[in-house]
Amino acid sequence: MPEIVLACRDCGQIYRVPEDLRRYRRLLCRRCGARLRQAPLASLADPRAFAVTAAILLLLTNAFPLFDISLAGDSRSRVIAGGATTLINDGGAISAVGLLVGLIAVAIPAISVMLLVIVLIQLHPGAGGRMGQPRALAALWRTAARLRPWAMLDVFLLGAVVAYTRLDQLASVAVDAGGYALAGFVLVQILIEQVLGRQRVWNAIDDPAKYSPAPGEPWLLCLDCELVVGIHRAEGDERHRCPRCGARLTPRRQASLAITTALSLAGLIFYFPANLFPVLNITRFGHSEAYTIMGGIRDLAEAGLWPLALLVLLASFIVPVLKLIGLTWCIASIRWRSAWLLRQRTMLYRFIDYIGRWSNIDVFVVSIAAALVQFGNLSTVEPGPGIASFAAVVVLTMIAADAFDPRLMWDAAMGNAVARRLR
Repeated sequence: MPEIVLACRDCGQIYRVPEDLRRYRRLLCRRCGARLRQAPLASLADPRAFAVTAAILLLLTNAFPLFDISLAGDSRSRVIAGGATTLINDGGAISAVGLLVGLIAVAIPAISVMLLVIVLIQLHPGAGGRMGQPRALAALWRTAARLRPWAMLDVFLLGAVVAYTRLDQLASVAVDAGGYALAGFVLVQILIEQVLGRQRVWNAIDDPAKYSPAPGEPWLLCLDCELVVGIHRAEGDERHRCPRCGARLTPRRQASLAITTALSLAGLIFYFPANLFPVLNITRFGHSEAYTIMGGIRDLAEAGLWPLALLVLLASFIVPVLKLIGLTWCIASIRWRSAWLLRQRTMLYRFIDYIGRWSNIDVFVVSIAAALVQFGNLSTVEPGPGIASFAAVVVLTMIAADAFDPRLMWDAAMGNAVARRLR
């Protein structure tokens, strides 16, 4: 019976499973519980239609304002890019926050959707192979996959909800066309994730069967396209490169521990000023009040908005702490070659890697509020120095989690010589 070869990117376990297991929608790793394969819910035609719809909604999201805010007969409205521009014009470290908002809320989502549309159209049988070699198409899809965690309009939507409740306490606020388009875009994006099946796209670009290792042959896993390739097939002119997507092939992520340790330590250093200094300064009728992260949470709670207060508490306080503690635990366990709670530790890492991006809610709240609330002595919102430190914590810990290779924990626990050689 034909077999498919799968490998777990979290613990390094390889599986040879019968082809008829394709009828199961999801396959999980027996050792660490990671998802090995998830079958899509629909044909490629459906995500193609959704992708085009997402592109249209994204254009509307960026073309129209999110909110209209008015105070004492004066009104303001800004598009998403307006928040980034406001922060950039503020100067200093706040300019870097504005650049970050422009990248993750405007530029990267646009590039991601564009690449998604191009790849899905090219995979249509009637496309006629306009892209030429599969490697070119694979390069586009690999870029889209790498950018996906940094396309944060779904996080921006939650930030917009929090900002709406905060702004409603200062002035009269109404949702504009851009806000509705943003909600529609996020909904379509969720549908795409459910019906697309990113591994199916890789398999449509190039059949993985021809690269599968023979029984007993050494193999490597490509972390970009999840292709399990025999060592001998990766040699020659393209030595150490994935034959399907062109990514560099290594037994483990190079310098993973050093990069993760350095970035986690930097994130810890920025964490203290992020919580000590104000992230927002609000002036109302000549009276100024500074808000730290915890001050904003307390303000939401006092207004009776407990669900949003808990959301911000989780995303802006608990998650950064959990990421720093979790990554430190994972790093220390490798040094100590610990096998204690190995499966649970791997699951914690997956959670950390997934949820880290949601901490940007506060960054987006500041960008929206600072762009809209500019009514002179009546009411003004200005970003505080704490938001720059907080944005640094979020970015540094995201990169640290992405650089970490959880397979090193399994290598160390098993006394694998590969772990000793690579560290």
